[in-house]
Amino acid sequence: MALRKRVWRILMENKGRFIGIIVLILIGSFYFTTVTGVAGSLEGLVVNYANTNMQEDLTFSTDRAIKDIPTLEKESNALIEAYQQQDVKLSDGQSELRLLTPTSKINIPAVMSGKGLENPGDILLDPSFLQKHGLAVGGQIELNGKTFHITGTMALPNYIYIIKNLYDVLPTTGFGIGLVSNADMKMFSGTANEAVTVYGARFTNREDIDIQNTKLHSLLTEKGYSLSEWLDAKNNKRISMPRANIDSMQTMSLPVSIAFFLLSCLIVGVMILRMVKSDSVVIGTLYAQGYRRRELTQHYIAIPVLLSIAGSLLGILLALPCVKLVLDSMIASYILPNVSVAFSPLNLALALLLPLAFISVASFFSIRNVLKKSAVELMKGDEQKAKVNIIERSLRLDRYSFNTKFQIREQVRSIPRLLFLMLGVSAASMVLLYGFTFNSSMELAMNQGAVARYNYAIEYNFKEVQNLQKLPVPAGAEPYNSFRAYPKGREAIQFYLIGMKPDSVGFKIKGLGGAKLSRNQVNITSPLAQRLGITVGDTLTFVNKLDGKSYSLKIDGIVEAYGEQEMYMPFDAFNRMTGQAPGSYRTVLSNHVLHYDERLLAGIMDARNPKAFEDMNTTTTLIMAATTIVAALMAVVIIFIVTSLIIDENRNTISLLKIFGYHRREVAKLILNSSTPIVFIGFWLGLLLMLVFGNYLFGYIADSINMLIPMSLNPLYILISLLSIFVVYEITKWFCGQKLTNISMSEALKSGSE
Repeated sequence: MALRKRVWRILMENKGRFIGIIVLILIGSFYFTTVTGVAGSLEGLVVNYANTNMQEDLTFSTDRAIKDIPTLEKESNALIEAYQQQDVKLSDGQSELRLLTPTSKINIPAVMSGKGLENPGDILLDPSFLQKHGLAVGGQIELNGKTFHITGTMALPNYIYIIKNLYDVLPTTGFGIGLVSNADMKMFSGTANEAVTVYGARFTNREDIDIQNTKLHSLLTEKGYSLSEWLDAKNNKRISMPRANIDSMQTMSLPVSIAFFLLSCLIVGVMILRMVKSDSVVIGTLYAQGYRRRELTQHYIAIPVLLSIAGSLLGILLALPCVKLVLDSMIASYILPNVSVAFSPLNLALALLLPLAFISVASFFSIRNVLKKSAVELMKGDEQKAKVNIIERSLRLDRYSFNTKFQIREQVRSIPRLLFLMLGVSAASMVLLYGFTFNSSMELAMNQGAVARYNYAIEYNFKEVQNLQKLPVPAGAEPYNSFRAYPKGREAIQFYLIGMKPDSVGFKIKGLGGAKLSRNQVNITSPLAQRLGITVGDTLTFVNKLDGKSYSLKIDGIVEAYGEQEMYMPFDAFNRMTGQAPGSYRTVLSNHVLHYDERLLAGIMDARNPKAFEDMNTTTTLIMAATTIVAALMAVVIIFIVTSLIIDENRNTISLLKIFGYHRREVAKLILNSSTPIVFIGFWLGLLLMLVFGNYLFGYIADSINMLIPMSLNPLYILISLLSIFVVYEITKWFCGQKLTNISMSEALKSGSE
């Protein structure tokens, strides 16, 4: 009972220090609970939605209707279903609605509010379009002179992320989707913009989807169908966007949280060790009174156990309401039914038990060497005395002034505290630098990446291969041909092989360091070359993802690029190699608007207005803001704990210095400024750790989203990070320094009398 009371007394005497530890544990537990909660909820929602509503594995169009779908389904071991789609302009002349017919086998619609289609003239709209256009369930909308009754809102598995065309980058302003009956769709026949037939396929065997895609493509080709808009779900942004978010969160949740927990372990371990050493005489007395080692171990372990439980529980409780907010913000661009938060009991248990296990084990090993000594040894008080170690003896401090010797001894006589401060500052610096580096890298990718490399800013992608003889390209525009490929045996790495005219100027292509590079040869972008580990002179064997044909090309040059994964070769050689007719092309780059029939186009990208891509930086800004806040909080907590430890351990010394006539500012300089070199070293160690961590993380991103973002370390951001760490250090040190005033000169005299 007496020992139990002492636990609370220790906690109350060092409130600030223990609150700091709770905050660090809270951050780790909060992060783990939030990220796993969001990822788990999103995964459950997306996966269940995809399976329940039979999300397609690929989408494609043909030049004519497929005659015998049941036979094709048996041959390809897939479900195949056709649906109609037609784009209709609204009366404002700017907004556009894509009307789709309902399906029953694949991409089954999910009604989110109201009721489904029951009568002719009924329509279901996506909720985003409904809200942005001021419409309401039960209201009406006029399309091509016909009035439709809005019966409800719906979601479609193949339109989770609503973009107009398969190869679009961003959603088109004012664009949405609507569901109407087949009878209503027929009413639009004969209009200028005819309805088109699109097919979706879902394989019954859920393994080796890519191989089955290639097989289905071959079957249709053999039957004489000309295919267009052939795109699998993994590369279809309408489907793949939320899955990419899930993968990134799941991968980073556990490592980042464990890093916080391990840092907390180090802090608690150092504090408990110093507490036990300072209590050595008390422990010896308790041994003499009959207390056993197990009881004293439980007594001192109780403190870290209480801290870890308090921190992890607070982190979990704070995370619970935040998960819904984060989830809602993440899916604001997605159309998903039944958005609800689902927490895994296992993840909640891990958020509570991981810090408890780590910190308890660290504390146990910290105190066992002290507690295993005899009562007589402990009562001598040797554990409280500062010991001269081998580092201090090797420094030959007699050469230095008193102030310098004092500050050096202050550090080397407490190696655990020194390591804790250095690693803590390193962790805070690493988090802060990573936020800035991620921001800098995304800025580089956006400002000098694919969009910035267009000399001709408008890109027209066609559904089917065109030919220069039938559809010539006007002046100020250039034809390109391409297909998606992957290196043989490495399906995860996908890139585009692009055929371009030798005199093409639509793309900015330059060699490494800005060197001139011929377009009449095979060139590869530097990010792709880096991922594949190849250089000039090497031969790359790759496979056309569409038809499974294999090709080999010798690399003649490397293009300086910032994230793009592409290969370039001469236009005519591309068509000869792939067996296409001379003059075949799939894409046109233009420096002015071209008036193509929209029914021929699969998508248009306009890079003339960079503001259209600003929304893509929102996530980057949030990441940088979050990491900056976390880094600052970590730095404050760690520096506060170390500084308060330094003051408590030197109370007698501070008292003596005051007796000798030192002013408070001079005492603060001697006691507190001794840690400044360690903070400086910790920052640069954090920079090195960030480079290692950043390379790993950027490599993971490359594998998960098939894009190698160049890691850019801006010297200005390094300087800002260094100044930020030292500003936090100086402010925290100033606040802790106020405790020096409360230490009286009589403490040294009391210590001597004892």
